Amino acid sequence: MNPERAFVFSGPPERLDRFLTRSLPGWSRTRLQALIKKGLATVGGHPEPGRRLLAPGERIAIVLPEFSTLPASAARSVPILHEDRDLIVVNKPAGWVVHPAGPHQTDTLVQRLWPKLAAGWGADAAQNRPGVVHRLDRGTTGVIVVAKTPAAAERLARQFAERRVEKIYWAVVAGVPTEKSGRVRSMVGRSRQEPHRMTTTVPGRWAETDFKVLKTFPKKNQSVLEVRPKTGRTHQIRVQLAALGFPLVGDTLYGGPAGTRPLLHAHQLVFDHPTTGKRLIFKAPPPPDMRPFLV
Repeated sequence: MNPERAFVFSGPPERLDRFLTRSLPGWSRTRLQALIKKGLATVGGHPEPGRRLLAPGERIAIVLPEFSTLPASAARSVPILHEDRDLIVVNKPAGWVVHPAGPHQTDTLVQRLWPKLAAGWGADAAQNRPGVVHRLDRGTTGVIVVAKTPAAAERLARQFAERRVEKIYWAVVAGVPTEKSGRVRSMVGRSRQEPHRMTTTVPGRWAETDFKVLKTFPKKNQSVLEVRPKTGRTHQIRVQLAALGFPLVGDTLYGGPAGTRPLLHAHQLVFDHPTTGKRLIFKAPPPPDMRPFLV
């Protein structure tokens, strides 16, 4: 059965879609607007458009569709590196979106994992991204951890927020750095002119990334870098390396040469187990399109 959420509005006049976005953490405004257009949101029992201004005392209800699932066999198609009662560690392939967002509402990583997550999350799946404590871009491959219970998710998310998680990436970039290692410090924020892009200009959030050169290919004007992000901003590695003059091969969004995808791989993830506290290390071998650069 689809769960209905109900609220009684109080406060100054506010649009229906904005009120629901504020009241339902985990649900994007875009996704809620789609539900509103389908007539699943009502004010006083009547469907209303998202621009409808609410008045104090009005009752708002919205039917939230149950989490979109795939057959139980879908979980077997996910390359799992480790699983226990608290978490699943996956070697994410290129092209997989981590959780439903924007135009990507089906066949995401968490939906493929749902047969394994359902027991721990149950009705909480309606938040749209159960178990997600960090993300990899659609084109990025490698190690990602997904929590199987809300308690594990809270403890893992705290480790990421407190920067106690160690992340190592491999990146194939255009250009050959003159220095063998370095550190990038800058602000990273969304571009006002192109909202789908991030930039290293203010306003933004502080970001820091260490790198060292693993291999160079002077004839191709390409290099392989080991990258250790100290913070976790959206597109951080991609935008900071591009700002240095070394965009990822395949990352045309940030000025890299054309390719099938940005050649970025999450090679290693180190964190404390959310229940036992044991320090865990997980590694993912490079995908086929990056092996020629690393062997």
